[in-house]
Amino acid sequence: MKSWQRWLAVLLICILAVFSFYLNPAHRGLVPVAGKYGPGKAAPVAEQLPRLLELGSTTCIPCRMMEKVLENLRTGYRNQLQVDFIDVTINLDAGRRYHIKLIPTQIFFSPEGDEIFRHEGFFPEPKIINTWKQLGFPLHARKGTATTTDRGFLASLFSSLGQAVAGSPAIALLAAFIWGILSILLSPCHLASIPLIVGFIDQQGRMTVKRAAMVSTLFAVGILITIAFIGVLTGAAGYMMGDLGPYANYGVAIIFLLVALQLADVISLGWTAPGTVAIKKKGMLAAFLLGLIFGIALGPCTFAYMAPMLAISLKIASTRTAYAIFLLLAYGAGHCSVIILAGTFTEALQNYLNWSEKSRGALILKKSCAMLVLLGGLYLIYKT
Repeated sequence: MKSWQRWLAVLLICILAVFSFYLNPAHRGLVPVAGKYGPGKAAPVAEQLPRLLELGSTTCIPCRMMEKVLENLRTGYRNQLQVDFIDVTINLDAGRRYHIKLIPTQIFFSPEGDEIFRHEGFFPEPKIINTWKQLGFPLHARKGTATTTDRGFLASLFSSLGQAVAGSPAIALLAAFIWGILSILLSPCHLASIPLIVGFIDQQGRMTVKRAAMVSTLFAVGILITIAFIGVLTGAAGYMMGDLGPYANYGVAIIFLLVALQLADVISLGWTAPGTVAIKKKGMLAAFLLGLIFGIALGPCTFAYMAPMLAISLKIASTRTAYAIFLLLAYGAGHCSVIILAGTFTEALQNYLNWSEKSRGALILKKSCAMLVLLGGLYLIYKT
């Protein structure tokens, strides 16, 4: 690629990054308002209604599953219940004010404004109504409004997994493993790890399938280490787990854009040239470091999926510590398995087709990964 083409590519990516930033309504002062009175605003004193406040985001899957639930409550129980929503990825102060650790979190308030109950994770509509009844506030659906029982596939899946994790040890460990797999497949943030490791391994040149599996494992373990460290750090500080603020996400987005430029052969980051053992070792170290960096970007998105796992593990940790640890390890194994499988399969396919670094198939794969990693970086900028 000629010099002017390289500079043009970098310029276009910078323009796309700026464009992605301004696409987010929050960056243009157009923060969407949800709820009858707007997020964070109380009902008029004269109404004296109990209040359900959800704090979440518009991007995590469990949060999006709650959107229909909140709308049903808003329309089906009008004049009986005030329903509000705050996006804590936009309103960071609200997350700290309400001491939110995981998203989504639903907080139940009495008509006097006192918190009387809170729940973390997806919360089906029937269970919300039943909770209000147990708290002494029976709600009655408006005439002509049927309570929604069809929760959708994802809602049913999450609810079933939650029950399974709380069941017998064998079923719970399997459910935790499946939950870890879904935390990758259902999350836009996590899905970006797939083209990232595939492109990274393809860029390393020919290697054994065993080494590809090892590189993928180091990348996945790096992600988990960062997630755990940031989760403990932010949770202990009283902040939402995984939330390091926008600057951390911008930093990771820059790394994504640099990796995309590397895969597109616009720039060189110096981790290729697989002709020597030393460089291969450096490639394995680079994979681990890349995983550590990528883990920063996952933030609260990760803990939206981990909420039920953490809640159950913490609940049983005092009496069955080993079992709680195994549940979290099963989740981590499922989380890593998708990444390891993707990276290992890449090299196995390369060996089967006898691809070289300059073969057409390898180039197409590398360019495709470059585009997907680029989109991942732009997505991080957009959602921050």
